[in-house]
Amino acid sequence: MKPWFIKDTAFTSRVSQEDMAVFMKVCPDKRYKKGEVIFHAGDAATDLHVLAQGQVKLVTPTPSGSERILAILGPNDFFGEAFLAEDEMYRVDAIALTDAMTCPISRNQFKHMALAAPSFILTFAEIMAGHLFSCRDQLSLSYAPVKSRVVKTLLEQAERFGRDEGTGWVKLSTELKHEELASMITATRVSVSMAIAELRDEGFLEGTRGEYRLNINALSQQLEL
Repeated sequence: MKPWFIKDTAFTSRVSQEDMAVFMKVCPDKRYKKGEVIFHAGDAATDLHVLAQGQVKLVTPTPSGSERILAILGPNDFFGEAFLAEDEMYRVDAIALTDAMTCPISRNQFKHMALAAPSFILTFAEIMAGHLFSCRDQLSLSYAPVKSRVVKTLLEQAERFGRDEGTGWVKLSTELKHEELASMITATRVSVSMAIAELRDEGFLEGTRGEYRLNINALSQQLEL
């Protein structure tokens, strides 16, 4: 089964200061060091995690004993499937890709929020509804060529974690290697390396080994072709 997560929620800007104060009081934050496990697949799904700082990867083991990265999450993302249901389990491993901080919310805390800050729950529901459109877009992208999937993933990473140089280029420092990018888009490491080499030859990308400069406009135009 697929993991449950929601990216790009704009959570902190959509929730009022009053509701956020209630949320932080009800659900105090928890910190994790880089590489620390937040939960394992098979653990009881007791909490929804709102990622406040850092990056988290959701992974699942492969038959060869390595890991497949299903998603890289950043601030304001939600993860932790089925936390409102009894006797449910997490379906993937969640691991801090960098030092990270989450605000976990349990079933009982969620019920408390519904009483203390009903508009918070409405915002949460709106975010979940908007996620359905993202799922549709991701499904259509899964049939795209490897190069397009690489471009889409790099653009997403640059938008969320890159540094705009003000010249149309964005500097992206990422923990993701070619093999890990491949696992995210369901491709081979060789095909991802070839796609990145082609983008570099075309002048759309510079750098390697997780240190990149991306020509954002040129790469965006590649997705429109």
